[in-house]
Amino acid sequence: MGLPPAGHRRRRTAPPPRRAPDVRPSPRTSDVPGPPPWLWLCLILFAIQVPGPIGRAVGAGRELREIDGTQHGLLTTTLLGLVQLLPLLFLLAAVLALLAPRARCRHVERRYGLLPPDHPLVAPPARRRPGVGETPVPHFHEQMAAVLAQHAPGVELRVSTRSRPSARVYPAGVRTARIGVFAPLVHLWHTDPEAARAVLLHELGHVRQGDQHVAGLGSPLVALVRAWPYVLAGLVVVPVVLLFATGDATARPVLAQVVLVLLSVPKVLLLVVAALWSAELAADRRALASCGPDSLVRALRSLGAADHGGLARLHHPPVRLRTRCALRSGEAGTHLLLTLLWPFALLVQLLLTTLGAATAFVLLGARPERVPGHVLALAHSSLTADPAWWATLAAVLLWPLVAGARSGGGRPRLLPSRPHAVAALLPACLLTVGLLPLAPGTADDLYARDRNPAPRVTASARPGAEGAGPESCPSASAPPAPAAPTGLPTFGPPPAPAGTAPPAPGAYRTAAVESAEELSGRAAWARDFGDRLRGARWTLHADGRLTSDAADVPVLRTTAAEGPTRLLGGRRTTRTDVSATTTWTEARLGADGNGAVRLELVRAVTQVLRAVVACRESTAVSRTVMRVTLRLRAE
Repeated sequence: MGLPPAGHRRRRTAPPPRRAPDVRPSPRTSDVPGPPPWLWLCLILFAIQVPGPIGRAVGAGRELREIDGTQHGLLTTTLLGLVQLLPLLFLLAAVLALLAPRARCRHVERRYGLLPPDHPLVAPPARRRPGVGETPVPHFHEQMAAVLAQHAPGVELRVSTRSRPSARVYPAGVRTARIGVFAPLVHLWHTDPEAARAVLLHELGHVRQGDQHVAGLGSPLVALVRAWPYVLAGLVVVPVVLLFATGDATARPVLAQVVLVLLSVPKVLLLVVAALWSAELAADRRALASCGPDSLVRALRSLGAADHGGLARLHHPPVRLRTRCALRSGEAGTHLLLTLLWPFALLVQLLLTTLGAATAFVLLGARPERVPGHVLALAHSSLTADPAWWATLAAVLLWPLVAGARSGGGRPRLLPSRPHAVAALLPACLLTVGLLPLAPGTADDLYARDRNPAPRVTASARPGAEGAGPESCPSASAPPAPAAPTGLPTFGPPPAPAGTAPPAPGAYRTAAVESAEELSGRAAWARDFGDRLRGARWTLHADGRLTSDAADVPVLRTTAAEGPTRLLGGRRTTRTDVSATTTWTEARLGADGNGAVRLELVRAVTQVLRAVVACRESTAVSRTVMRVTLRLRAE
C-alpha cells in the first residue's frame, strides 16, 4: 500500500456530519491510577537474578555429563544449557539498548525505512495557490505533528511506506522519543481521522510511561518473544528427537531435563508477555481519556491485521480483549484486571515450576509417595526466596502514591485505590503462606533403591541385643575418603645426557604405551588402564600443571624439577551414596638424549564401600596399584 499523493487536496463543500460523542469513562473510576510499570519491574528482576539461570544451566549440564559417561548426549545437554542462557543474552541486549538509545534509534530508522516528514522521498510538493471556493487541507504530516505538539511537545514524527505495523514508538535519546508511522495508519488517517488520532494517543501513552526504552521498535524484550518459538524448535525439539531416535542410554535423565527446559519456555515468556500486555492496555487507557472508546475500538478493528498478525499476538493483547477493556473502561473490574495481569503470570509461573519438579522427580526414579511432599516444600521455599513476589506487593501498594505525585494534580493519594488494594491480596496471601513454618522433606529416601525397604530396627529390638535402651541404626551415608596408601613406589630424577632440554610447555599426544605393570591387584587392570591412555592428549601448562583428556587421570602438579625431568603428583576423590574412591597419581616427565618425551605414572586407587543392612554396618576396601610408561609426541 503506497502513501497518498503528497499534494492531495479535496474540495470541501460542506462540513462532514459529526459522529456521536464517545462514551467517556465513568467519573467514579476515571481517577484510578493505571497498573504499575511491570515492564521496568520485569527488566530489573531479570537483571538481579542473572547468576541464578547461569548456575542452573551449568549445573544441569554437569549433572547430565556425569550421568552420561560415554558423552553420547553431550550435544543435547549443551543445547539445553544454551536455551536456558539465551534469555540472559536478550537481557544484556536490553541493558545495552537502555545505555545507547541513539544507536538503537539509528538502527530502527535504517531497518524500517523511517524518514523525517521533510525528507524529499516523503515531503509534499510545493502547494499551488487555492482556487475560488477551495479550502486547503493540511498534509497528513502536519495534522499528525499538530496532535503530537498538542499532547506531547518534543515527540518527533517519522514516516515509512511499509505495510506493517501501523505505528510504533522508539527512543531518540535518554529523554526524547519518536513515533514511526506506517502505511496502514496513513490510510486510516484519510478514512477515519478520529480513529487514527486514537492510535497516536495510544503511542503517546507509551511515551508517558517510558515504555519506549524497554518496548517499542527495536526492543530486545520484544525480540525475545518473537524468537523464542524458533529457539525452542531448533535447540530443543530437533536434538531431543535425534537423541531418542538413536536410542541413547541417557534418554531418561535427558528427558527429565527436557521437561524442565520446555516448561522454562512459558516461564520466561509469561512474565515478559504479561508485562507487554499490561503496557499496551495501560496505553489504551491513556488514549481513552482523550478520545473515548468508540474511536479506539474502530482503530483496533481496522488495524488488527497490521498490529496483531503472526507472532505479534505474543507482544500485543488480542483485539477482542483490548476492545472489551475499552468498552468497559469505567468499570472497577477492568482496572482490577490490568493490575492483576502480572501477579497472575507470577502465579502461573509458580505452578509450572511445581509441575516441572514433580515430573522430573518421577522421570528420575523418585518414589511416588515421596514426590508430593518434596514438591510442596520446593514451592513453599520459592515463595519467599523469589524477590518477584515481594517486589510485586510493594509495586501494587506504592504505585498509586507514585502516580499521584507524578501527575502533580490534586492531593496525593495516601491509600491505594480499591482495585490496587484487592490486587495486593494475591501476593500478600501467598507470602503469608510462604512465611508459615513447614518441615521440608529430605532426600535420604527420595531415591530409595528398594521400593519396600526393611524397617529400621533399634538396638533393643535386634536379636541377641542386651542391655542398653533404644539406639538408632547407623545412617546409610557415604564413608569418609580413604587415607593415602603407604609404601607406594617413588620416583627419583634419572641421569640424563648433558645438554638435554626439558619438555616444553604445550600439547602432546600418547605415541605408544611402552609398559603397563600391575603392582597390586589384577594384571588385567593395568593393561586396561594403558589401553585407555592410547591416543590420549596431554597439555603441559606454563605453571607446571599437566592435564589430560583421559577421565582416569587427575590434574598433576609439578612438585620438583631438575634438569630435563619433572616430578608431578595429583589426587581426586569421587563419591556415591555408599562409596568413596580416591585416586593418587605420581608421575615423572622427562626427555632423553634423542628428544623423546617419556611419562611414567604410578597410579593407586583405593575404594571404600559401606553398606547398612538390617542395622548392621559392613565396610569393604579394595586397592590397586599399577605402573605405566608412555612415550609422548609433541603436537
